Amino acid sequence: MKILIVEDTFTSRAMVSKVLADDGHEIIVCENGNKAWEIIQQQPVQMVITDWMMPEMDGLSLCRMIRNASYDHYIYIIVLTSRDSKGDLVAVFQAGADDYISKPFNPNELRARVGTGARMTDLEYRHKNLQQKLLENHNKLRTVLDSLEEEIVAVSPDYKIESVNKAFSNIVSASADDLAGKSCRDLGDQAVKGFCGQSIKSLITQVFEQGRPQRALQRVEGEDGSARNKRFAILPVKDDVGKVVQVIVVAKDVTEEHRRIEEINGLNERLTAASAQLEEKNRNLETALKQLQATQALMLQSEKMASIGQLAAGVAHEINNPTGFVSSNLKTLDNYKDDLHGLITKYQSLADLLKKPDMAAGLSPEAQNALQTISVFENNIDISYIMNDIGDLIKDCREGTERIKKIVLDLKDFAHPGEDKPVSVDINKGLESTLNVVHNEIKYKAVVETQFGVIPTVSGYPQQLNQVFMNILVNAAQAIERQGRITVKTIAENGSVVVTISDTGCGIPPQNIPKIFDPFFTTKEVGKGTGLGMNIAYNIVKKHHGAIEVQSEVGKGTTFTVRLPVEAEEPS
Repeated sequence: MKILIVEDTFTSRAMVSKVLADDGHEIIVCENGNKAWEIIQQQPVQMVITDWMMPEMDGLSLCRMIRNASYDHYIYIIVLTSRDSKGDLVAVFQAGADDYISKPFNPNELRARVGTGARMTDLEYRHKNLQQKLLENHNKLRTVLDSLEEEIVAVSPDYKIESVNKAFSNIVSASADDLAGKSCRDLGDQAVKGFCGQSIKSLITQVFEQGRPQRALQRVEGEDGSARNKRFAILPVKDDVGKVVQVIVVAKDVTEEHRRIEEINGLNERLTAASAQLEEKNRNLETALKQLQATQALMLQSEKMASIGQLAAGVAHEINNPTGFVSSNLKTLDNYKDDLHGLITKYQSLADLLKKPDMAAGLSPEAQNALQTISVFENNIDISYIMNDIGDLIKDCREGTERIKKIVLDLKDFAHPGEDKPVSVDINKGLESTLNVVHNEIKYKAVVETQFGVIPTVSGYPQQLNQVFMNILVNAAQAIERQGRITVKTIAENGSVVVTISDTGCGIPPQNIPKIFDPFFTTKEVGKGTGLGMNIAYNIVKKHHGAIEVQSEVGKGTTFTVRLPVEAEEPS
């Protein structure tokens, strides 16, 4: 603390200075009141210790001058005096001194009284700082409130305005100082845009009585005469014991917000109509996808292994000829059957006619025996059953030849793939397309989860790669008995695009895994699979210089992994 010592006696001045300097205070000394006054005008001091009796200007005169002047801080004054009558002490305090010390002084007493003064000046310093912070906070709060678009007014229990923000001042064209203390009723309902409306007054009263916030939406007239929507929030301000001492009314113009809501509602209505149209289109698309699925099932667009391709072509050629004449003969046989059936029917009619008593009497015994033999033979062989069964047998044979023809066609397609040129293929896009195509096959069996990574394109035949994914996905769905999950993931790894398709189906027995990619191998029921699906997938992936792997555990599921090189040779 900076202390000014005013003492005309050198010895006394030196003693006071030494005691206080030893305590760490900053000391300034002078010999009389005039010099002290000059020092006080030039630099701030927190404490003055002055002698009473001094030449030119005594200590009490210096006290009066200090107290009559204006400073931004308080100066604590201690008077040193050997005069100790009550009248003298009264004169010291009337002059403006805060304390006094009798001469000769005791150093400990000096330190104690200076400590008291130091505490007083420190309290004054902290008080000023607190006031400054409060003022700064008040100004910050005022700045924030004035920057808000909402109109804010604080109302006392007698409905008088205590404070407002700039937005409220603007609508009533008056400053906050002019509005303070006025009753809202004096401003008029129109001026305050609904603040003084009866419904808002009622809510303010409720908040004062109940202490709970209230909210309302009001239609008011805008400055241009148009109807505006305002949302009001009436909030309580309580004292330490919970009594509402003030109510804050906050109003916000929500006309544009309501307009946007109406626009959104209109858009929602249009969106609902569009959704209905989209659903109809989706139904049509689903039908188209079913047709596409049926068509795509017939397209075996891959190159077979050389030996299997030759075998397929040979088998197709060798089977096609006998199947053709068997099918033709069965058709002819069916026609013969119809003729024979007609002839036998006529024979039976003749036999029935000859068996009648009037006709049988005219027959020779040999003819009657022949008719009896024929009748017994018909019963023994059950001619009616044979005639009916012949038709069914021929029908089954013809269906069998049609099945053979279908297999032959599949083998021909297997041996003679298309010759499309390779293009840049987006695997993620292909998977999405394939999932759409096989949606109907999967949706009743499994939930599909996709985790597509950021991957580069590969060079290849997109339709053939989609065939690979379709075969795997359809097998995955068929492996799930009730409801399960199929997970499709793609990642870029070590110069390759890796596709994994996992299912929670029944799994593949370990002894069957090595056979999965063999042609004609299938675990499905007879007539439900040709055993070519995974072999076709294997050859398509091989054609693209990639690899396909399978991992499976019975009862838990199967995972197929397809690896396709990013920068590979052109598919062969």
